[in-house]
Amino acid sequence: MYNNIRAELRTHNGVIAVLPCRSGKSWIMKAIVNAAVAKGNSVLILAHRHLLINQHRNLIKNCRIASVFTEVNHLGEYPRPDLIIIDEAHLSGAESYRKVCEYYGCKRVLFTATASRLDGKPLSLGDVILNGISADELIERGCVSPYDLYAPKLDIDLSKVSMSGGDFNQTELSEVMTERKIYGDIIKYYNLYANGRQSIAYCTSVKHSQSVCDLFNHNGIAAVHLDATTPEQERQRIMSDFSAGKYKVICCCNIISEGITLPECDCVLLLRPTQSEALYIQQSCRCLTPREGKRAVIIDYVGNVFAHGMPTEKRTYTLNKAVKVRNASRQSEVTARQCANCFKVYKGTSRVCPYCGHDNGKTRAEIKADEKAELERITELKRKQDKEELKDAGQSLEALKAYGRKKGYKPGWAYQRWQILQKYRNRY
Repeated sequence: MYNNIRAELRTHNGVIAVLPCRSGKSWIMKAIVNAAVAKGNSVLILAHRHLLINQHRNLIKNCRIASVFTEVNHLGEYPRPDLIIIDEAHLSGAESYRKVCEYYGCKRVLFTATASRLDGKPLSLGDVILNGISADELIERGCVSPYDLYAPKLDIDLSKVSMSGGDFNQTELSEVMTERKIYGDIIKYYNLYANGRQSIAYCTSVKHSQSVCDLFNHNGIAAVHLDATTPEQERQRIMSDFSAGKYKVICCCNIISEGITLPECDCVLLLRPTQSEALYIQQSCRCLTPREGKRAVIIDYVGNVFAHGMPTEKRTYTLNKAVKVRNASRQSEVTARQCANCFKVYKGTSRVCPYCGHDNGKTRAEIKADEKAELERITELKRKQDKEELKDAGQSLEALKAYGRKKGYKPGWAYQRWQILQKYRNRY
């Protein structure tokens, strides 16, 4: 990917590099910065969250690293860079990124695991896109943690939730997800599948996150709430306490979705239904930082896997085609199946579970196809039988009358049919 990026920069102004979570994007950034600085060029790295910025500053020392929100408000106060690197480029559709890039007018490299905006539209700051290694390949190499995904069904109805900006309306969604009837199942399935593992719970709103946090604490599971308004020092304390094992669950809203490395996180709890494939993948993969003997757990309470597929499967992005929801109904057996024996979700619609070998039988689509084929066979057989019966009835007028009465035809039908048959027989 490093070599491909350098080659494309010779003829393009904007290069988008698609690499999955845990693939080493920061190390490629560092190599690009080192090469640029060695030639006397200056580099600006832009990110949108302080946690990301601090991670880059700990690794990369010889370039300027800034928040895009700070940079857009201080244009003209710094020397023009020769190259801009944008992290988490699926957010680069924001006006702030566009303004910074247009002001400096230099080359740019954009990194992301999901090369589409959160509303599914293609990225606009790139001229060419490079699709790299898949997360499944990285799992085989030991660079990404293997995982089990479970999708227990909660009693939620999304049919009346309207859409806003390509995703579910957050206010209406929050109302659905804060209904108390589903809260017992959240604890039930956490205990069943996560069994005390350190987890991140992705919620629909601040209110929802706070309610889920209270739920865990009430059930003796140490949890803490975190959102975008949490002061920076408090965030750092929470993340430090989580790393030390003080908390089992961080409940959050619109934060810790992109780029954050949390080796201690073994599980994610998806409690936010989303039509955004990018958001689903970013949140799902937050627990996949590998560790000796680790097998991560993803508990998808809201059926996102059935809408978008497995989070680590190979995806190919383009610059001219929007990413659409593959299965808006969120019914299983379309993009993925859940085993009836071990309850794990697996890619595709194979009958045999790859985890436990259980034969899950035909999918609903296959059953419907068989039913359709059988109905067509019966219909064709009935047509053949009717044809034979009509042929036999044509031997006499009385037989035709009996056939007509059976079929509910008008009385004159038998006479008309008999006259046609007589003319045909006399001719030949």
